[in-house]
Amino acid sequence: MIALAFAALYLLLVVVLPLPPAAAGRISQLALTGVGLCAALRWGRAALRAGGRMRAGLALWSLAAAGWATGEGIWVLDGWDTGLAPASSLANACFVVTMVATPLAAVLLVGTPSASLRTLFDALMIGTSLFFVLWALLLGPLQRSGHPNIGTVAYALTDVVVLSLLLLLLADAGPALRAPLEISAVGILVMFVADITYAAQTIDGTYRFGALPDALWMVAFTIIAVAAPHRSELRGVTRLSDGGRPRAYLPYVPFLLAFVTGVSILIGGGRMDRMLAALSMTLTALVVSRQMLILGDNRRLTRQLSTLVEDLRFRAEHDALTGLANRAGFESGAERALAGARPVALLLIDLDGFKPVNDTYGHDAGDRVLVEVGRRLRAAAGADGLVARLGGDEFAVLTPGDPAPVADRVLAALGEAFDAGVRIGASVGIAFGKPGKQRVGRLVRDADMAMYEAKRDGRNKVVMAARVA
Repeated sequence: MIALAFAALYLLLVVVLPLPPAAAGRISQLALTGVGLCAALRWGRAALRAGGRMRAGLALWSLAAAGWATGEGIWVLDGWDTGLAPASSLANACFVVTMVATPLAAVLLVGTPSASLRTLFDALMIGTSLFFVLWALLLGPLQRSGHPNIGTVAYALTDVVVLSLLLLLLADAGPALRAPLEISAVGILVMFVADITYAAQTIDGTYRFGALPDALWMVAFTIIAVAAPHRSELRGVTRLSDGGRPRAYLPYVPFLLAFVTGVSILIGGGRMDRMLAALSMTLTALVVSRQMLILGDNRRLTRQLSTLVEDLRFRAEHDALTGLANRAGFESGAERALAGARPVALLLIDLDGFKPVNDTYGHDAGDRVLVEVGRRLRAAAGADGLVARLGGDEFAVLTPGDPAPVADRVLAALGEAFDAGVRIGASVGIAFGKPGKQRVGRLVRDADMAMYEAKRDGRNKVVMAARVA
């Protein structure tokens, strides 16, 4: 509301009332200082309500507005009597604070650090490429002809960088910041028009306090002040980014334009002056730096993808509760064993007395027993054995060599008491597999038949199926 009041007062005193130009100019500059301070206060208040990177980004946005307002205040004091004065070194230093703080604020407000840094390079590429074209076609010839005040175009080019940055980041902005950044982008666009108009009038020598650029600056900073996020927008914010993907090709459009401009100069028999050479080197460094960032991101994504694939493969072949191989993992391991040269034996284990554990102590207690069963089976199977949970309370151990000692260790391990004095047993069926003579399905069926025979014989028994000839 305060920013809107400043804008209304500006329109009344500078545009509507027939004040002398000097007075209107002073009022114009004072109003610009006031609306800049209002924008700084609104973004600063938003920073106090936020936290983490968001607080830092909002605070930098407030600092950018404060730097601009301070520069305006110094500028109007310098030209109070004449209605016009070149911006002093101190005023320009304040404007530089704005030029530096604004892009830093944008990259802090959106996305992950690496993505934000890459987006900053994208914006710098856009701004540098456009400056290359502008210098080659307009500013360079003006500078060589000795025309003064061409440095004022730097403000407009900074607006291009910031606007490009905001547009690139909007695709990645979270819901709490999307609307403030969109409104701010409109303000920066108006600021760009104001700075271009100011540069043109300064080069022509027609700018005075209260002229058209002042009106455009007033509109721009009023929009930026209104854009500051409200308390309701910041409440409960847990992320800055929505994970969007900015348009990766966008920075290369102005870069290609700069490249074509440079080639055209050389083909036409022209030469690169020092500024164009410096800009060419800067663009090369930006492109290389951007590609290095992308390469680092790709390596990190490749590592993450490899980890994810390994995790999915583990989950696909392992039981989530016990960490043992599941049925798919067991069948895969059994097929590899039967394709080898050593004979193997399968111990199919069905727990005896497990159902009452669930009924009496609950499923959480039953899960703890199953986890402990898996641990004991691993110890009993040894390093060469494959232990799997096939489902429910049914387990399997695939082992090379003589299975009898393994079966004895299994019965002894599972016969010991579990937590809270829980006791269970196991019925074990053993089948023998000979490489090249038997498939996994037949091996499991033989062990299953032997296991059920063990249950019929009184449980907590071991029964061996006939060996394969």
